[in-house]
Amino acid sequence: MVLVDSSIWIDLLRRGEDPAQAMAPHAERHDLAICGVVRAEVLRGMREPRARQALAGYFNCLLYIPTLNKVWERTEEILWQGDRAGRVIPLTDALIAACAIQSDGVVLTRDAHFSNIANLRVWRTFPE
Repeated sequence: MVLVDSSIWIDLLRRGEDPAQAMAPHAERHDLAICGVVRAEVLRGMREPRARQALAGYFNCLLYIPTLNKVWERTEEILWQGDRAGRVIPLTDALIAACAIQSDGVVLTRDAHFSNIANLRVWRTFPE
């Protein structure tokens, strides 16, 4: 399972690419996932209502990782460990990481904060 981070979706949108088309070849080989915080981060920035509605519809087709209590507890642990190690990890990134870890998945991201999180598998690009 690959949890696609906000940075990937936003990068595709900024380049004028259709996210669903860009992800189609990868969706054939990987289970793509989203969580509530990624969905909110991406959709809040969309200006065009139709484009926002279309992307929301595509997000509805992806695996959804809910933020249950266990995910929040893992988020707390990630933040606490980061603070003890002198690494500031944004709450949203810690929550996304907790979703991936709890689901035994990997985060696809361009965000460097994720490399500071123990036990998290991170991809910068899809493997060939």
